[in-house]
Amino acid sequence: MGLLDRFKHRKEPAEPAPPASGPAPEADTSAVILLGRSIPLAVLAAAVEHRFGPQALAATDESVPNAPAITVRLEGVEFFCSSLATPHPAQVYDLSTLQEGLFLPQEREEILDNRAFLVLAQKGGGVSLAEKRRICRLFTRLAGALVQLDGALGVFIQSSELLISRRLYLQHAAILEKNWEDPEYFPAPLWIAIRSGQKGEFPLTGTWGLRQFGFLELWFLNARSPWPELHEKLYLMSIFQITGQELYQNTDTIEFTPGNPSVFKELNGALFIVGGV
Repeated sequence: MGLLDRFKHRKEPAEPAPPASGPAPEADTSAVILLGRSIPLAVLAAAVEHRFGPQALAATDESVPNAPAITVRLEGVEFFCSSLATPHPAQVYDLSTLQEGLFLPQEREEILDNRAFLVLAQKGGGVSLAEKRRICRLFTRLAGALVQLDGALGVFIQSSELLISRRLYLQHAAILEKNWEDPEYFPAPLWIAIRSGQKGEFPLTGTWGLRQFGFLELWFLNARSPWPELHEKLYLMSIFQITGQELYQNTDTIEFTPGNPSVFKELNGALFIVGGV
């Protein structure tokens, strides 16, 4: 059995496939880029033109002094970026509550001490899984260009409650660039958070953010595998679903090791993976 074959679910041949679980993808896509200091609108515009060419800068708008904005057009998709010269408001989301994410402790402290932020958004384009995937890839490319600017500290994806340091965002954005032509690759760590918790006396490790792509969250229940292995499995299963290679559903089975199956059980809007790990 090959490595990737382990993530293919198994079903009895005579059993009809149930309808797809989960809602449609979220049409809107957004993130917050946290800054150590305010970055002038002209600098943002110059960064876009330098990375994507002058045709990518569709518009600048300084009509609202407290929130000047630029519009960026990439491959026919428009993205809006507003700049706010104030710390990210805790009443919108208290970033200090996030103990898990892609950051070192020092990076987290620097992010929490932000002094300004950008709101990057794409409205209404994620109407299907294919379009949502395309927009998120373009979004990552644009956010990567902005996060490279001096003063950027990190990125917050509210749909998955995921906080990412500048260092790790740029690292994964570079991996996306290397795999841009590969339809089976998606930068899952930049869109899907991995969380841990408890269900009664049993430990849980699972995703947070698959719902923005129209899928149920995936959770390992009482898994005995090491934490890094669970992370790798969750990211790979997320990528397989987001790229349309797989769809995990209630009562499916999967074998991460031959002869040792795990079963998917749907409960409270999530798929719990029981046994086998």
